[in-house]
Amino acid sequence: MGVIRWVGRAISLDVHRDFCEVAIGEDGVVRSAGRVPSAPEGIEALAESLLPTDRVALEVTGSCWEIARILEPHVNRVVVASPDDTGGYERAKTEARRPDAGEPVVEG
Repeated sequence: MGVIRWVGRAISLDVHRDFCEVAIGEDGVVRSAGRVPSAPEGIEALAESLLPTDRVALEVTGSCWEIARILEPHVNRVVVASPDDTGGYERAKTEARRPDAGEPVVEG
């Protein structure tokens, strides 16, 4: 049995009160795509720039469901995830505190 590989882009949104930081993963490369305003007009402009085959992921925030509602008609799939559900946040904190994890994390 072969490896199943998704064709298309993966879009990640880091949602803040006034803006969303956008990252695009495509062909094994992730790049920053800058910021868009978190207001409905900014999210709509982003949605119109996306492809029907794109998949979008964003973290649970106060406005995530409205953002997902705006994006859904424009893309293949929108996933809203909680770091508590995936364990990613705790795993990242643990890895950052390991002595062999590389550069130290500065918390402030």
